[in-house]
Amino acid sequence: MHDIGSDDGSNTAMRPTEIIEQMKEELVELAKIDFGYPLGENVVHAADRPDGLPPVFSSIDGSRWLASLYCACDGLSFPDIHNGYFLKPLWRVISFDRSSEPDIVVLDREIRVLPFGSMGDGSLFVVQCEQGGVMLLPPGSLNDGRYDGRGTKVSEVATTVPHFLELLLADLTAFVNDDNQHTYLGER
Repeated sequence: MHDIGSDDGSNTAMRPTEIIEQMKEELVELAKIDFGYPLGENVVHAADRPDGLPPVFSSIDGSRWLASLYCACDGLSFPDIHNGYFLKPLWRVISFDRSSEPDIVVLDREIRVLPFGSMGDGSLFVVQCEQGGVMLLPPGSLNDGRYDGRGTKVSEVATTVPHFLELLLADLTAFVNDDNQHTYLGER
């Protein structure tokens, strides 16, 4: 079963920089909560690139969809939010390795992708190189950059990277507010 196109189709109204700033505010609130155990390092890494994104980044297939994200931050680490969310720093996106990450997802057709993050359960966030949607790939078979998604529940969780960031912000906010009715990204 393939659950491509399962997001709510909403279009983002906020820019990635605004979303990232709201995430930082929510992280301050998260740090105030006493969970009875020490939290991990939940952080949005600053994008300290006075000269902009490196030219090599624009030569990577699918990078245009991630440019606004990496102008706003240099990845993030939310180990305590739901199952954990991790967006890779730019240098790790640039140093893509087909032996451990997919650049093709095989479903009923082949989809070119660029990995940029993961969840604590081993699922990967990838951006579709042609359309820009964000897919969630559960742990599965990988052979020389080809992820076989035919026996897994691959899902498109967002139509765009900014939409994905809004959903990630919603997950962070729901976690901080202890919203038991919220549906997290990995459950969509």
